[in-house]
Order: sequence, then structure tokens, then C-alpha cells
Amino acid sequence: MGVVLSKSLFFKQAVLTLALAIVLSLVTSGIQFVDGIQNQKTQINQDFEELLAVVEKPLSGAVFRLDVAFAQQQIDSLLFNPTIAHLEVRDESGELFVEASAGQRNFALSSKIAEYFLSDLQTYDRALHLESPVFDAGHLLVWPEKRYLLDKIFKEQLSILIYNVFKDLLLASLISLVFYYLVTYPLKRLTESLSTVGHNQDIPLPKSFHRYHQSDELGNLHSTFSSLWKKLNTALSDLERSDSHTKAMIEHAADGILLLDENNQISLMNTAAERMLKNRSDMLQSHSLETLHTASSWPVFYEVLIGLKLNEPVTVETTYRIQGIELPVEIRLAKYRVQDKIETLLLIRDVSERKEAEAHIHRLAYYDTVTGLPNRQYLANKLGDTLKSKVRHSHYSAVVFMDLDRFKTINDSLGHNVGDLLLKCVAKQLSSLVEDNVVFARMGGDEFAFLLTHIGHNKELVERAINGFAESVMYACQQVKTAGHHEVHITASLGATIFNGQEGSVEAILKQADSALYRAKESGRNTFALYKPEMQAVSDARLEMEKALHHATEFKLFELYYQPQTNDKNQLIGAEALIRWKDEQKGFISPATFIPVAEEIGLIVEIGHWVLNEALSQVAIWLKEGKWDLSWRMSINVSPIQFQQASFLPMLKTQLEKHGVPARCVDLEITENMLLNDLTSSLEKMNAIKAMGIHLSIDDFGTGYSSLKYLKSLPIDRLKIDQSFVRDLLTDKSDEAIVHAVIAMAKALKISVLAEGVETLSHYDRLREIDCFYYQGYYFGHPLPPKEFIAEFVHD
Repeated sequence: MGVVLSKSLFFKQAVLTLALAIVLSLVTSGIQFVDGIQNQKTQINQDFEELLAVVEKPLSGAVFRLDVAFAQQQIDSLLFNPTIAHLEVRDESGELFVEASAGQRNFALSSKIAEYFLSDLQTYDRALHLESPVFDAGHLLVWPEKRYLLDKIFKEQLSILIYNVFKDLLLASLISLVFYYLVTYPLKRLTESLSTVGHNQDIPLPKSFHRYHQSDELGNLHSTFSSLWKKLNTALSDLERSDSHTKAMIEHAADGILLLDENNQISLMNTAAERMLKNRSDMLQSHSLETLHTASSWPVFYEVLIGLKLNEPVTVETTYRIQGIELPVEIRLAKYRVQDKIETLLLIRDVSERKEAEAHIHRLAYYDTVTGLPNRQYLANKLGDTLKSKVRHSHYSAVVFMDLDRFKTINDSLGHNVGDLLLKCVAKQLSSLVEDNVVFARMGGDEFAFLLTHIGHNKELVERAINGFAESVMYACQQVKTAGHHEVHITASLGATIFNGQEGSVEAILKQADSALYRAKESGRNTFALYKPEMQAVSDARLEMEKALHHATEFKLFELYYQPQTNDKNQLIGAEALIRWKDEQKGFISPATFIPVAEEIGLIVEIGHWVLNEALSQVAIWLKEGKWDLSWRMSINVSPIQFQQASFLPMLKTQLEKHGVPARCVDLEITENMLLNDLTSSLEKMNAIKAMGIHLSIDDFGTGYSSLKYLKSLPIDRLKIDQSFVRDLLTDKSDEAIVHAVIAMAKALKISVLAEGVETLSHYDRLREIDCFYYQGYYFGHPLPPKEFIAEFVHD
């Protein structure tokens, strides 16, 4: 019932009207049913009396005559009437004369139901007598078929019931429809109009509503509400006008505005604050400011808030936490009284850009952009602070310089992006060694530094500690590094200096550490050296070397010498171009001295380009002069760094085309160690070089540790056995075994072999005995300038 009453007015009225009509119809039909049964009973009694009157005389005569057959015929004829169930004829003494029963019949109603409704309908007893002669013949007993009679009554009354219910439902429907059009529909239109009316608008009703309902209750309801609506609009307009002034001032403020009530809970928040705090005002309303603050900033700010005095504004800086991100803000607080209530106004300004700019400036000044580590300036400042420390004389500190070995080779061969990734990897790995008293910084390039402060007061123990620290750093560097898709093997050289504040300035200490680092690199790399005073002279000499090398590269002060290459028949098969550098003050400087320096300071690519251009230019001249045979090869050394340059192949092709030198006259010599960096990339370039028609040789074969594994897949033409094995061939069985193995392996792979460093006839004879037929060394000729080379080794 509750569900029905929650529906619309028309629905409730219609349902209730129909329900009432059904109930009333059922009640009236029930009354009619009871009256109908009584009337039917009367009619049944009347019908039975008339029926018995018809057969009274024939049956009386039959009993008088004792004519059983006739009597039986009479009562059998009565059974054709379906209202009779059983008949008996008894004589005057009560003895059964004849009887008859109706056959078995099926009825919809049971005997119990028929007996219940027709319980007062009993057996009919009719006395039989003759008038002439006067004779009491007996009695006729008739049992009515109550089931048939009740079924007949029900059928008649059911049609009446259906008729009455249909009539009442139709009437209720008509009443509901009239009620809908007179009351429900106009009221619905009125409520719909009220729900859509806007501020300062009249209620939008059609003229027909006023015409039909002007004087009734609906019209009065409309008039009353219209009057109230006009008064409400007037009040709302005044309130909105006042509120608009306040909101305009708040909303157009550039800073975020929060208003706190007497309990310091947020009661108002402008749009600028919503944008800044990334939250709607309704989400923060009635909340404490603590929900905005970080855990560390709230106690300090709360002290300022509760200590704020009336009409004495203050400005503070604090930190909010917005969606998990800390936001630095500057807040102007003002407390005032309004209508006996105290409110606090907060003007909030986002200062994150200012803070970021300050942090960015600081980071640019003191941190490395690649690794994120402190930079040289930061370490120098910390070193300066250490030198000014009060405990500097009682405790030793140390600066450790670290330089990655072969980093320039990796950087130039695999690319600067891989180099940067390697630097990040090294920085991340070594940061795990940093403790509270250690500053780890990148000094620039592949050079890092550690500042270890206040290690101890015993110098000998401090030296041991520094040695242990250096070993842990070198061990960490030796672990395989992953840079992009490359697995890189590196080592590090370290140099350190120990000080206690008596050594002088920051620059002096850093210079000492740099000198120690240079000594470590000079000692074979992957080593550690501790500064000693005599190292400074070596460091200064190194700086002089670098300056002179830059000068020589800029002004092309190098020369190319050519050393002959021959076969076992003492026939010239080519020459190797060897760079020479004659300094004005120091004279000739060995390539073994300046080439590693050139690789470290990044000049090797420029020098290699000059060597290639100079050698091809000389071959082109000799070809034109007819002094160079097309079957001879000019061997040109290529640095691993130069070889891995992306521009190397285009440059090589350009140089061949520029000088017009046939590719078969060129033999590029590369080292085994070059293959360590990136075999896949190297193999692609070697195949491209072979496709040009240029020959490829592996120089200094046997000194590396990778070529034996990959030799079978490399497109090379010749192996050059390093002179260190050839020099001791006659005296060292191990070197002889190595040379034998190289020759046998090359023969199996169908690669020619050339022995370097052949200096005596004995070397030459022994090499021929073990099937080495190509040679280079002082026995056949020293490296000479172009003209002297032609004069000495080329004959018309």
C-alpha cells in the first residue's frame, strides 16, 4: 500500500477508485447471490410440487391395483428430470412398492459443497390417495439432485457477478478520467511550471488554466504562490547584488584566498585557490588547514596561526602537500572581527617557480647535468670548508681522483649517448660506496673525484684506509656495466692525496690528486697511486705534451714515413705508413708516447684523418709517376676510436674518390681490442669496407684477448704477428709456439700472415721454415720519408 501511495495523485486516485469499485461490486454481488439462492430454493420447491401433482393419481391407482409395472414406468419417467436423484413409492403400511435412481453423473461441484449451500432442501414426501374409491395408497418420496441444482444456481449468479463487476469498473474508470481532467492534469501543469520557472520570471501557464481555474482552489493556489515567488525574487535579487560585490573582489584576486572561521576551519575558498590546491571548495569546506600541510610544516605554521593577533597581519612561507606533491607557498595572514565573529583571511601565493628557479640555478652551479652528482665547484667548496675546519690539523682528509680507462674509445665508438649512460651507471654504482664523510663528484668528462673528510689522525692508518677505498672503487668499476643495449667492460685508474690543512690551497690539493692520477695511468691503468712530491714534475710534463700535441695537430707538424713489406723472395709487396712527430725542442717523439695522449684528449680522429689523406695522396702521386705497382698495398693504421665513428665509412669513400686510388691498393690495419666494444657494429663496417674492395688486416695480432674467438667470422685478409713474439722467436719456446699456432690457424682459415719486427737473418730464416712468407722489419728496411723510400726500395 505504501508503494501505491507514493505514486502520482492521479495514479493513487485511479487505483483506489478501481479497488473500491471492485470491493463494492463483490459485496453487492454476494448479497444478490444469497438472495438468488433463496429465490431458487422457492422455485425448486414449487417445481417439485407441480411435478409430484402430475404423477399423484397414476401412482395412487397403480398401488391400488397393485400394478407394479405401471408404477415402475411412472417413476422411471420422472428420472428424465435431472433435478431428481432417487424416487421411492411405499404403500400404506410403509413397505417399498417400487423405487428408481438416476444413473451415475459427473458434476463440477462436490456433494459436500452442495449439501452446505442447500442443506435446507430435504426429501419431498407426497401422500398418495384415491378419491373414488377413497383409498390411502401410501407415499411418494423424492430425493432432489442438489449438485445439479447448485451448479445451475452458480452459473446463473456468475454471469450476474461478471456483469456487475464490469459495470462498476467502467463507472470507476469514467470517474477517474473525469477527476484527472478536472484536478490532476491542471495540478500537474501547475507543478511543472513551478519547477521550470527561473529567477525573476512569471509562472508560465497557458491562458486556458486561468480561464478554467481562476475561481477554484487551483487558481487560489497559483495566486498565492505567485505572490510568494515575487517576494522571494525581490529578496534574492538584493542578496545576489550584495553577494556579487563580495565574490567579484574575491574571484578576481590573483592570489588564492582562504577564509577561516572562529575554529580555524575553512569556510570560503576562491577560484585561484581551487586551481592552486587542485581541489574544489566544497571538498575542503569545514576542514582544518592541517589537511593541506606537510607533516613537518604544520606544527610551525600552527604556532603562527594561533599566535596571530587581531589586525596585525604577518607573512610566512610554508609547504603544502597537493595530490602527493609538495608545493611551496607564501601566505599573508590577517585576523579581524565581523559581526561579533572572528575570521582569519589567508592570501596564498604559489612560489614553486621561484623556488625551482633558485634550485635550478643552484643545481647548474653545483651539480653535473649528466650524472646528477656534485660538480667540480661543489667539491672545491667542500674542500675549502674542510681546510677551514677547526679540526683540520688533528685529522687527515683525502681527495681521490678517478679516471675511466678507455672511456674515450667507448664514447667515440659507441656514441656519446652510450657514453653518458655509462657515466650514469658508474655514478649510480659508486654512490653506494659514499658515506656521510664522503663527497662524490664528477669533475668533467670521464673524471670523478672523492673527498673523504676527517678520516683519522694517524697518517699511516689513513693511507691504508685510502688504499682499501681505492681497491673497492676499482673492483666496482670492473663489474660489467649495461649502457643501453651494450654490455661494457671498463676499468679505472685512481690517484689520491692526503692532507691535514698544511698543504696550502684548494688548487694545490686538487693538482696533487691529478698528478697521482696521471702516475697511475702511466703505470698501466687499472691501478692506484698515492701522491708523492716527485709526481708533480711528471704531471707538468704531461700538460706540456698535451699543449704541444694540440699545436702540432692544428699546424699539421706531423710527417709520414713508409716501411717496406716484402715476401720470401725479397720482393716488395707494399708499405706501412707510419706517423712521425718532430718537436722543435724535444726532437722526434715516439708514436707510442703521443698516440695514447691523443686518444685521451680527443685528437686521434683528426690525426687519423690526416694520416689517411696524406697516405692516399702519396700513393696517388706514385701511381701517376709509375713508381707504385697496382698489386702493392699501402697499410694504414686506423684507431679504434676513428673506426667506430659514424662518419668513418663516408669519409673513407670520399678520400678514395678524391685521390683516385684503387681500393685494392689500400690495406687498413685495425687492432684486436677494437672488437671488444661492439662486435656487431664492427663486423658491419668491416663487411662494408670489404665491399669497397679495400683489404683488412689485424695489427699486433696475439696481444689482445678477443680475436681468437671471433676470427672465423671476420672478413680479414691478413694477420700481422706482433713484433713482441717475433723478437724472442729464437730464444723463447712459448713465443715460438704462439707464432706456430697463429700461422697454422691462419692457414686453416685461408688468411695470409705477415710477421712484424723481423730484424735479423736468423729471424727471417726461421720464419720461412715455419711457413711465414711475408715480412716487415729493420732487416728489410727502416721507415723512411717518401723520396728516400722510393730511392731505396723501388727500382725501375
